[in-house]
Amino acid sequence: MTNCIKSEFYRVFHTKSVYLMTGACLLVVLLYNVILWCMATFTMDFPWATTKYAFSTLEADMHIPLFLSAVMGSVVVSDELKHRTINNSVAFGLSREQIYLARVIVGMAASAVCLLVTEAGLIGSGYLLLENSGSVYTLSLLKGTVACVPAWIAGMVAFISLYYATGRESIGIWSWILVMVAVPAVVRLLGMKFELCTRLSSWLLYTMISYTEPGEEWLIYSWSTTGGFLKCQEAGIIGIALFIVLGILVIRRREL
Repeated sequence: MTNCIKSEFYRVFHTKSVYLMTGACLLVVLLYNVILWCMATFTMDFPWATTKYAFSTLEADMHIPLFLSAVMGSVVVSDELKHRTINNSVAFGLSREQIYLARVIVGMAASAVCLLVTEAGLIGSGYLLLENSGSVYTLSLLKGTVACVPAWIAGMVAFISLYYATGRESIGIWSWILVMVAVPAVVRLLGMKFELCTRLSSWLLYTMISYTEPGEEWLIYSWSTTGGFLKCQEAGIIGIALFIVLGILVIRRREL
């Protein structure tokens, strides 16, 4: 298992995909802060060039990294069923469960690198270019990040599992959108009429991390309270466990 993980680390981190994705995410947040700085510098009365606005904007869009988690899952599997590169691992004597779990572990590591670099760039450039609104908004962003990390990991694991279930990357993407986005949207609509759907919707990852409502200072998120924060963590961990079980079951039956 250790050798399998090492080989996966070598394969993933010796390709351009992880670095291109990390660089693209970093470029977006840097450009965002630069645009805010330029608007404040070259226009009159622009009150949004602050760390409060920059950090809170990302915190209000925590569902975007969920979509990026599916992209990272695609980077990890690299369409290996189509190219049949997975057969090399099987021929080497590795079990299918080991192959699957190695993909998940390496995907988590690659996602962590991308997340750390992106948020470090956002916070660092924010303090460098924008008006400092105080540490409270930085801490709020970090709290939201910690709350949503399990959900993002679940999103990546979901894509890997659905890829092995469907056998094609394109079908895996559409299946991921159906499971992670479309179903929660339908359940949320049904929740307007049925109480059971309302309760179920509050545990679905996309609904949970995209939930906002107006507050006195800014927006209130599902993780704003201690109970909500723990619920986000629990829902994410449950999602990870369920998709890992699904992945192991389908890769056992997958014809290679």
